[in-house]
Amino acid sequence: MKAIFNIGYTTATPPASYTGERRADYIAERNFYNLTADYNYFTYTLNGQKVSKNANAEHYFTREGTNTGLFNMDGAIDEEKKNELKARLKDTESTIWHGFISFDDETSRGFTNQENCVKFMRQTFGSFLERAGFKKSNIELYCSLHEDTEHRHIHFAFFEREPLRLDKNGNLGFTRRGKISPVAIDNYLVSANMHLSEHGAEYYTARDKAITELNRLRETRARTGFIDSRASTASLMLNVELNRLIAKLPKTGRLQYNAQGMEKLRPDIDKIAELLIRSDARAFGAHGQMLKELARVENEVKQLSADGRLGYINGKRMTAADIAAAMDDGPMRNKSIPLSLIDMRNVDYFERLRNDYKARLGNVVLSMCKDIRHSEMHENRRVMRVNDIHRKIRAKHQRRYRKDLLHETQSAIGAICHQERANFLKSVQQHERDIEFEKLQGNTAV
Repeated sequence: MKAIFNIGYTTATPPASYTGERRADYIAERNFYNLTADYNYFTYTLNGQKVSKNANAEHYFTREGTNTGLFNMDGAIDEEKKNELKARLKDTESTIWHGFISFDDETSRGFTNQENCVKFMRQTFGSFLERAGFKKSNIELYCSLHEDTEHRHIHFAFFEREPLRLDKNGNLGFTRRGKISPVAIDNYLVSANMHLSEHGAEYYTARDKAITELNRLRETRARTGFIDSRASTASLMLNVELNRLIAKLPKTGRLQYNAQGMEKLRPDIDKIAELLIRSDARAFGAHGQMLKELARVENEVKQLSADGRLGYINGKRMTAADIAAAMDDGPMRNKSIPLSLIDMRNVDYFERLRNDYKARLGNVVLSMCKDIRHSEMHENRRVMRVNDIHRKIRAKHQRRYRKDLLHETQSAIGAICHQERANFLKSVQQHERDIEFEKLQGNTAV
């Protein structure tokens, strides 16, 4: 794996069961992380190896100039901001979470400056915070890049700025549980490694090309008109389905695929997106390439999960003992778990990518609906001279033509030449079989 991830936490007060030296050590650890101790000790673990003790957390994070300084997802933390951070940490009753992200030899070469680290944290860590149940805007994060070990690594810590959790009595407080769910941790591990994948650009290139082709179709239809009596069978079907969808769309609110209240309309939107893709050879080809990339990503995610031993049984994270029992065929060191133990409902990076693609296709369809609505409203509201009788009659005929053509198309779809439709469907199905065959070949090669 290109990156490994570790996270722990320190609560504002020691657990009630801690007494004596254990309690004192816990308080010292808390003081270490809230930057208030003048002098204390803390043993930090990295990949099972102890590193040097530090006088305090500031010394630990800055490591006497052997790193790039403090930063967060917005950039460098200067002296003024650092002093503000110290003041907030001194008084906070929030749990402080802390950990590291360590990179392998090859990936470490890409983290030679703070700018790269800021970009990496900005693009990956926000989704982790949200998955872990935090409100991102309420989190104070501080990090540093350490270059004093063989593998470069980012140390991070964060806490809640304000108490936003309601307890059973309705009082506001900080998050009481410090433990992060295994699902949130596992998904961050996968997403961070996928972000660093050398094939990442290939996926985004294929996705952007597919969406660009659909937007080209949208712009072409907006320019040339959405109804054409000489259109192909697929285009006529597309026009009918668009008209049906427009009639169902809410008159107010956001017309976005993932917007609240759009759940029932998504199957209709997906159907129109498929018709739109099949109505154009270039769009169909770009979509086919995108499907291949999605299949590749799915295989890569599964392999990453297997290498990281992210096994689940009935939605519950497998322990080391569970994995050992499932793999009692020799030494387990540096051995991936069987793919059969990977539950993609828990490691959902691929599913989120697929849903994101569907949403992007759906938003192109909804943009077409907006274009049609806008053109009709503009036509109906056009200001005309009182004596412009011919223009009014022409506009009325155009509206009637659109209405009549849609009704005729709906009636004629069932009676269109069966051979033409069979040939169309045959070509589409053959293309899909080719894609599926190439996908299977790719899986066999892996």
